[in-house]
Amino acid sequence: EDLSFEALPGEMLALVGPSGAGKTTLTYLASRLYDPARGRVTLDGIDLRDLTFHDLSRCTAKVTQETTLFHATVEENLKYAKPDATRDEIEAACRLAQIQDVIEKLPAGLATVVGERGYKLSGGKKQRLAIARVVLQNPRLLILDEATSSLDSRSEALIQQALEPLLAGRTSLVIAHRLSTILRADVILVMD
Repeated sequence: EDLSFEALPGEMLALVGPSGAGKTTLTYLASRLYDPARGRVTLDGIDLRDLTFHDLSRCTAKVTQETTLFHATVEENLKYAKPDATRDEIEAACRLAQIQDVIEKLPAGLATVVGERGYKLSGGKKQRLAIARVVLQNPRLLILDEATSSLDSRSEALIQQALEPLLAGRTSLVIAHRLSTILRADVILVMD
């Protein structure tokens, strides 16, 4: 209620606050999973309700604590973001997300089936695969909802480093509780 802020291109906004404060709801509004009861959410001054869902889904991407993977190959899960992605683009995205070495060790590499909801992969590997998918999509608005929560400190540091070029030049809303993530933000929104 009574929330107003502007996120500029290239800015990282950290959303912090206790559980139930509305951080995830705010990201749902920003990606139009919810429409506001009053007021508006805009992208480049255009009300999200005036954009098609197709256009909105092309320019926004989200990585959450609970990664969505399909009972398909690693490559098919990645191509969900960009069906015409080349092998070089896929491998570059995987390197950026620090998952390429893991994929190379899988029984069939990119052709390995990850199982329903990716059950054959650890939580951290699933999140890195989701980040590689976002790299392929190349969205203008990036939403990270506790995206590094399943990672150990070393993996988190690698991902944070890999996210730097991904975050550059695009708006990002980041829900985080780790101080290392919050300190990188241009703006910190404290929700209560």
